[in-house]
Amino acid sequence: MTSLVLVLTTVLLPTTSSALEGRDYLPGMEYSSVWSCHGQEKFNWYCEEKARPSPKSKEADKQTQSEKSKEEMAVEELEKIRKDLDAKRALAVVHPTPGNIKAYMAAQKVEIDRASFFADVWRRVLWQNAELNYELKNPMNNFAIKVAARERKVKETRTMTDLAREWGIFFFFRGDCPYCKHMVPTLQWITRQYDMTILPISLDGATIEGLPPSVKDNGLSTQLGVEAVPLFVLGNVKTHKMVILGAGVLSLQDFVERIYVLTQTTPGDL
Repeated sequence: MTSLVLVLTTVLLPTTSSALEGRDYLPGMEYSSVWSCHGQEKFNWYCEEKARPSPKSKEADKQTQSEKSKEEMAVEELEKIRKDLDAKRALAVVHPTPGNIKAYMAAQKVEIDRASFFADVWRRVLWQNAELNYELKNPMNNFAIKVAARERKVKETRTMTDLAREWGIFFFFRGDCPYCKHMVPTLQWITRQYDMTILPISLDGATIEGLPPSVKDNGLSTQLGVEAVPLFVLGNVKTHKMVILGAGVLSLQDFVERIYVLTQTTPGDL
């Protein structure tokens, strides 16, 4: 019996020693060896492996998807489509092989077809919902444009004629301003066409030919914040209300349009 024990001890000792040194361990263990843990005590008999995140179940994914709105899912899908198209384009440009270019062309065709379908549905909806049709207020058709322009011209002329009874144009100028002198014929035309009074206001005491006698600025320019000339301001002789029309060289149509827009409409009407 004693001899048998000694034989067994002799046979097992190398194996045990090797196991203790970490050179022999069972396959399928969750860690390399009982001795392979770094930073742990020498005689720890296990390794504290990092916790592995449990994979999400399909039910959880479905629940997450159901919580998203249709708009959010559409945004994600559109972003995915855009990235895929950009990726195929980048590959085709960097590596222009027939296969890469063909793949990009095929993806681009899909997007063109999608855009064409979208445009077709868009116009059908537009035709059947007048409140969404922008062209009813701002026509694109050539014939409709002419009709709208004619109607607008009538309104502008009527506005100028009506305003001329109580409103006039204050013309701020300086004697050394060449653009100010250039405005004289246009202002004369406004007076003849619409009988609107023009009042020249000199910022430096100079005079200007072809218009009614100018008056020297009495501080009105400071009140209005005049920084550049020529400057034109529409003024009411009764209420003393002021409406700045703009500075610089303006045409007759500029005057008529600005006076109509600033006195007869509110932002968003046109």
